[in-house]
Amino acid sequence: MKRVTIAQVADEAGLSLSTVNRVVSGKVSVRPETAQHVLAIAERLGFYGVGTIRGRIRGDRAERSVGLLVQQESMPFHHDLAHRFHVKADEKQDVMLLPQVEHMEDLDPFKIAERLRALGQKCDAVALSVADHPAINAVIEELADLGKPVFSAISDLSSPRRAGYVGIDNRRFGRAAGWYASRLDRSGKEIAMLVGTHRHMCQEQREMGFRMYLRENAPDLIVLEAVTTFETDEGAYEATHDLLRRRANLGAIYVLGGGIRGCIRALRESREGRLPIVITCELNDDTRAALMDGIVAVALAHPLEKVAANLVEVMNCAIDEGKEWVRKDVILPFTTSISENV
Repeated sequence: MKRVTIAQVADEAGLSLSTVNRVVSGKVSVRPETAQHVLAIAERLGFYGVGTIRGRIRGDRAERSVGLLVQQESMPFHHDLAHRFHVKADEKQDVMLLPQVEHMEDLDPFKIAERLRALGQKCDAVALSVADHPAINAVIEELADLGKPVFSAISDLSSPRRAGYVGIDNRRFGRAAGWYASRLDRSGKEIAMLVGTHRHMCQEQREMGFRMYLRENAPDLIVLEAVTTFETDEGAYEATHDLLRRRANLGAIYVLGGGIRGCIRALRESREGRLPIVITCELNDDTRAALMDGIVAVALAHPLEKVAANLVEVMNCAIDEGKEWVRKDVILPFTTSISENV
């Protein structure tokens, strides 16, 4: 899903790029009919800045900046979350929220901390979906001291100064994956887990819930030591290839972090007989196709539309309440998809 650009809006509207930029920025006045024409084109194309244009035309709403820091834009999950955050911020009617989304290609926690500090300095509230680390938590405390609320999304953080968490109950999510792993038809007794990084609290909780469920309810199954994919498709591709080569008794693969596309690619290329079942934590175009052709058995996923909507809402409320804001967590139900309901 490629985001519509200002240049595309200008081309479709038959206007210069500078004219459309003036409408979006509101810094230089344009004729009302021109602004309305740009708004109509932007709405039809699904331009992410529709709310901003509408607010510039109305000119009667309080203006606030909300930031979101997420991982690689090349990964469908993070791209989708960022897009939905933009849309939900633009849809706010009572205030004009100006979303600023930044993607981190380099997942070094110290570089993430630097980006968080910079984003927090120019935004009224910030949310982030990253791995837990002391350097990141230190910046959350800095921003809290400045009156800038910081929310964790998808994966919680250990900082006691965070303003709240928006996402699913990851321990229950892991137990649900264990339920499927214990009941679906398997070709072997061994179960592999692919994790993106050991510092993601959400992945730690999913692994814990998964292991605990199987320990209680399927003690005959052997859960292997988790393999790290470094949150990349290539890492998951290599890990899956290695598992297929070395583990003749492999019955299932639980992908609880990034990299599902690499896992799917490795399974499609495999010349083995019966393949292990796959349980994923993402629902996107690739996993839908894999569900349909039997490569993936079940996708347990985040309701990203609701995550984005709730994130925008609590960030706006935290800005409103200022020092009176009390930490708030929003726990949402996860979705379950199989080949018959995608």
